[in-house]
Amino acid sequence: MAAAAAASLVPEQKRGRALGMTLGGMSTGTVVGVPLGLIIAEHLDWHATLWFITALGLIAMIGIVIWFPSFPVSAPPSLRQRVAMMTNGRVAAIVGITFMTSIASLGLYTYIATILDNLADIPIVTPYLWAWGIGGVVGSFSIGTLIDRMGRPDLLMAGILAIMALAMFSLPLVLSFSILSFLPFILWGAMGWASQAPQQHELLRLQPDHGAAVVALNSSANYLGSAIGSTLGGDGDASRIGTFPTSVCCRLSNISDHIGTMEDCVIKRKRG
Repeated sequence: MAAAAAASLVPEQKRGRALGMTLGGMSTGTVVGVPLGLIIAEHLDWHATLWFITALGLIAMIGIVIWFPSFPVSAPPSLRQRVAMMTNGRVAAIVGITFMTSIASLGLYTYIATILDNLADIPIVTPYLWAWGIGGVVGSFSIGTLIDRMGRPDLLMAGILAIMALAMFSLPLVLSFSILSFLPFILWGAMGWASQAPQQHELLRLQPDHGAAVVALNSSANYLGSAIGSTLGGDGDASRIGTFPTSVCCRLSNISDHIGTMEDCVIKRKRG
């Protein structure tokens, strides 16, 4: 809902920045919220953390009621329209890329601690989680401007997937270097969070009358891919769990990259 609402409040030429701002808020909340919640729980208790979250939600709700402008909302699509949306070739391709990207990115994220321990005997995970999160904030806030300036979310998505695959492939090679080892995590986080905005932008262009529904479909694919990615890593041989998730996710990222490139070629042919 937030992405569709943000996109509807701005002109089409600023839609990418609106989507990027929404994702930036989510990524910042993820990066800052978890350690802040832990600090509150450590100094008070876990009840205080939940009350803090409740207070923030109440403040946000009041702000929406008072300051959020009204905008036209289309009627929810019927079951037939939803089926037609899901069977649309372009929509299915975009949602499929989101699904496989999520398997690779969020699925591998589940095993950061195991990968660091098995590949480089690194017991402290927190700095790498911070690197991933900071990269996510930078990527999500930056991608919107690139979408608006380039006007080619398909090309941006292909580049995002290529950089993500490179970051994952480089993990076993750079973990032995103290400073350089953080770079793949920064790139991985940046590309993972940045990957949502181009997909949402293109889906909103394809389904302007059912923006909320098509963005919700993409989000569902994102979270389903996260769950399946974690499951795939968990099914790996425990003796090589550090390399199994990495290899699986790198391959899936490469597959998504190839699909994105193929989709770009199809679009060029149609435009030609």
